[in-house]
Amino acid sequence: MHCRDVPLRGPKLIARFLLVGALGASLVLTVACSSSPVVLGEMTYPGAAIVTPQQPIAAVPNGACPGSLRTVRSGSDIYGAWWEVRDDSSSILMVGRSTDHGKTWSIAQAADTLDHSLRGCTRPPPAIAADSTTNYVDIAYFMEAKEGPGVFFTHSMDARQLGAGDGVFHAPVPVVYGEQPANVSVAARGDQLVVAYEDPNSEQSMVGLALSRTMGHIFEQRLVVSQPDLPARDPIVAIRGDSVTVQWSERLDSMQAGGRVAVRSARW
Repeated sequence: MHCRDVPLRGPKLIARFLLVGALGASLVLTVACSSSPVVLGEMTYPGAAIVTPQQPIAAVPNGACPGSLRTVRSGSDIYGAWWEVRDDSSSILMVGRSTDHGKTWSIAQAADTLDHSLRGCTRPPPAIAADSTTNYVDIAYFMEAKEGPGVFFTHSMDARQLGAGDGVFHAPVPVVYGEQPANVSVAARGDQLVVAYEDPNSEQSMVGLALSRTMGHIFEQRLVVSQPDLPARDPIVAIRGDSVTVQWSERLDSMQAGGRVAVRSARW
């Protein structure tokens, strides 16, 4: 039996989980304020990616940082999220809606203006998800806010009305604080929302998972899904039925791309 500390929203907020048996055995994690445990399945190595998000092709918005645009389709519309840099090298998180199959962005608005770093465009791209049944658009991203750097989440409760009424983005919710820039992924279905992220606190990159049953207003549970002795990068998360699937690459810090594909599923 092995115990490990997992940092949550800040350095003082800690949960503990138990690893039973050898590596690869199931994990059970219970976090305070959670009504049910998270059950992690065995880690698998399929040899190739099994979670492959379909990003609609869309025009790069004027002023967008190169490579930062991420897109998703919801109904007949395409939504995008990207970074735009201010004159002082801080950045604005932008979100747009395209009603002409990505040819133009008819509506674009700031989703988060709180970044005060000097990174310019050298920052991880945001992640975006949209649910046509709720009309929500969800954004996860790494940002350096005055309250502290880390992974944050925000959403609009009516993506069709971006910029007005329920289309205004909510104040950002911290997923996990930490100083190291982190790649993220987000998925949503109804009230369920999950964010997978590179842990911004670990010396060796690990992949964490935050789960919410309240559309991201509160993240009730968090856990580490990758192995602690293998560098894990570029997480991708998907909700499939009653389970969450997380995929990532295991590769050395010296490698810019590639590596072994690892996959793990969770039920909660």
